[in-house]
Amino acid sequence: MTSLRGLDLNLLLVFEALFETRSVSRAGERLGLSQSATSHALARLREACRDELFLRTPSAMVPTPVANRIFPDVHAALDSLRQSVEEARGFDAASSTRRFDVAIPHPLGPAYAMRIRDAAAAEAPGVQLRFDTRTLADDAPGLMRDGVLDLAVDWIAASEDRFVNKKLFEDGLVIVARHGHPRAFKGMGWRELAKEEFVRSHRRAPERRPKVLQGKLWDLMADSRLIVSEYLEVPFTVSRTDCLGVLPRSMARIAETEFGMVVTDVPGPPIRIPIWLVWHEGRRRDAGHAWLRALVTREVQAAAAESGLLTLAMAAK
Repeated sequence: MTSLRGLDLNLLLVFEALFETRSVSRAGERLGLSQSATSHALARLREACRDELFLRTPSAMVPTPVANRIFPDVHAALDSLRQSVEEARGFDAASSTRRFDVAIPHPLGPAYAMRIRDAAAAEAPGVQLRFDTRTLADDAPGLMRDGVLDLAVDWIAASEDRFVNKKLFEDGLVIVARHGHPRAFKGMGWRELAKEEFVRSHRRAPERRPKVLQGKLWDLMADSRLIVSEYLEVPFTVSRTDCLGVLPRSMARIAETEFGMVVTDVPGPPIRIPIWLVWHEGRRRDAGHAWLRALVTREVQAAAAESGLLTLAMAAK
């Protein structure tokens, strides 16, 4: 293993600036160094790495294969150091340039993400938020443990130790049919529903599946001849066929107002699906992460309240 004992770590800042600007003069301007000092630093970098690192061309400094290979690791390490120093000084949302990664596999994940993004931009214009709305992979807990993923909004709580699961609101399930469907009506019972064909989304793996998707409800959909990838495809399909579909209750208002659908409850006791904010407790003292958690909680709960799924009393629990 190569020792860093004799390496001036300031040289890594010069390497990063050279790679990103492709110019000795512009790299120096970014770092507050003279062109001579930047050139001297490049010479020391070349000696330390035993490679030219950057080749002069008429238009720019072109990185060598070695420079291209090491830049991602150097850049990630410097970013991590910058964030650590920033957090040690205290998190200031207005001036921070941190990046956060959030997973929102809830069917309304894209809408929640845009709402969170807009709220963050108003408070912290320099903060970068990246959202992923795919169903969480099995390695999601590991990603959060390693700090690659900051938090998740999901209907499956983390079962491993040292994870925090905070309930944001309770969702549910409803059955939808297109406007003008010849047999659909509010209050349909199991007998009427059993006569209809359903479109359904792909079923999650057992460990990633809400338990309410079992029994009579699943039996209705099990033999569906039309299976789509995501819940967001269900209203599009239902509105153009005589198939019925099942949607989260949080999408009921969209189904009614934007698609003009008939929305009816699943027969029997109300279906309740807790929606969780999941994160690793190792981030508890991270002031920036605390800001992110508060922001996501506020915006997702506000969206749920607008859908009639959250009361102020429940939000305070």
